[in-house]
Amino acid sequence: MEQQHQQTLTNLVYDIYEDPTKIEEHQKLIQPLLSDLVATAPAGFEGMATMINTHISNGFKFKNPKIQKFELESGLLKLKTYLQKINL
Repeated sequence: MEQQHQQTLTNLVYDIYEDPTKIEEHQKLIQPLLSDLVATAPAGFEGMATMINTHISNGFKFKNPKIQKFELESGLLKLKTYLQKINL
């Protein structure tokens, strides 16, 4: 995944974490980036990329704002750690 796409994904997820009303608007932009994240995960990082995808995708599924916030925060924290590790 290109660094520009990494930054875009991080910004979009943070944006919906801060304002969950933007979920539907951003979901169409985020889904292809998540697919790219999983497809281009380096060897040994496939599980982490899949976990990030699952958390963020769960944020889209649930309607309870507390659960959405939890899933998005979990995905965002893991995403930041993942990107730091693969961009060393």
